[in-house]
Amino acid sequence: MLVLGCALVGVPSALAVSRPPVTWSTAGSGSNFTPALHRTIDRIVIHATDGGSLIGNVSWLAGDRSEASAHYVVSRDGQIVQLVPLHDIAWHSGNRAMNEHSIGIEHVGATDDPAGFTTAEYRASARLVAWLARRYRIPVDRRHIIGHAEVPDPFHPGALGGSAHHTDPGRYWRWGYYLKLVRRFAFPKTLKVTSTTIEPGETLAGIVPWRVRTTGGKAARVEFLVDGRAVWSDARRPFAFGGGRGLNTTSLSNGTHVLTVRAVGRGDRAAQRLVVGVANHTFALTTAGVRPWQKAKGVLQVRARALGAKTTGVGLYVDGRVVSRDRTAPYTLRWDTRRVHDGLHRVSLVATSTDRRVAKRRVPVVVSNHVRKPAPKPKPRSAPPQITSANVTDGQTVAGTVDWRAHTIGPVARVEFAVDGVVVARQTREPWATTWDASTATPGPHRLEVDAYTRDGRKAALVATVTVAPPTP
Repeated sequence: MLVLGCALVGVPSALAVSRPPVTWSTAGSGSNFTPALHRTIDRIVIHATDGGSLIGNVSWLAGDRSEASAHYVVSRDGQIVQLVPLHDIAWHSGNRAMNEHSIGIEHVGATDDPAGFTTAEYRASARLVAWLARRYRIPVDRRHIIGHAEVPDPFHPGALGGSAHHTDPGRYWRWGYYLKLVRRFAFPKTLKVTSTTIEPGETLAGIVPWRVRTTGGKAARVEFLVDGRAVWSDARRPFAFGGGRGLNTTSLSNGTHVLTVRAVGRGDRAAQRLVVGVANHTFALTTAGVRPWQKAKGVLQVRARALGAKTTGVGLYVDGRVVSRDRTAPYTLRWDTRRVHDGLHRVSLVATSTDRRVAKRRVPVVVSNHVRKPAPKPKPRSAPPQITSANVTDGQTVAGTVDWRAHTIGPVARVEFAVDGVVVARQTREPWATTWDASTATPGPHRLEVDAYTRDGRKAALVATVTVAPPTP
């Protein structure tokens, strides 16, 4: 009867692969294997049953009558049955010395059939051999992982296949494919960030290419972080920041920054941390040939110089419209002021650096191309009107009908009397007088105003705030 076994003890903690699922079976009373407390293992021998089923082969090898055994049997669907503990010696190769230092693995299959072994069988066996190779530090090559047909005959030097001259696993066993699987399972590739175009401790300025190379496992994407904040992700090789446009360090403050590259794969990830410095000069623009509030006429020639970074050119703008551009140093720009009207204009010089910074200098300029005729002298104007007095004064309390008079000096054409901004009387000749029925207004303060106008629209005003007394009961 097959019994589910426990995991083996004594496996180094550094083992990078896990043992595949194994089912245990009793291998007899000891008449087909040799108990041992300790032995050195340096070979793995691959066998083929050349027919039969998993149950049939396990039953035969587990019985005392077989006078043979194997440590493991692998079925065509990938099941693994263990018959003999690894520390004991199985009788599997027909060579006692080989048995003492090897592990025998039987495979259910046919040696003379191209389809004698299945993919599931190869993969299950390869996982088992990978685990054994890592456990016992057995090299994964054809000198240490051999077929039964390669075991020396102990009684006839030069003969192979053990004492019975076996030929399994046969010519259709796919050794190349099998060992490739063993290596893949024994030494799985671990995703690593192997290099970037930015070096640790490097001082950066301007736009810096930032490309990443990974090895080992397959990276699904690479994330780029600046000071712990993810700022870009690339899912296509070659992995590069900004789609290959590079990192614009001018967006960072000068000083120390931490750049992190994080490669993410399927169930695996790796990171690299870079401490770098950023040192960008201030990008500025100086000019000559134009100064604030300068009076300009004809063609104005302006010279410019960009400092702190390489520039793609300098443009001259007048009132927001470009009128001249120079892309080669020394930068010289021209403006024909005759193409604009005389008066104030806003002149701007703009430089753009190769790292996409912008430097500007704005200057107000007064254009004066046309000689203007002197303005005619204004005709002398008569003295302005004056309101010298009124019989209603500021702070007065009034009630009933109020006799309201005013006196003026100067060429007054009309006088208006207004209460709270509403004209209640208008006079065009002296005496300037009217009456106001205060009983029509609500008790309390009111604004009374006398306005005197000349014929040319000049005005004089006299304002008083009076209080309308409440009606007598």
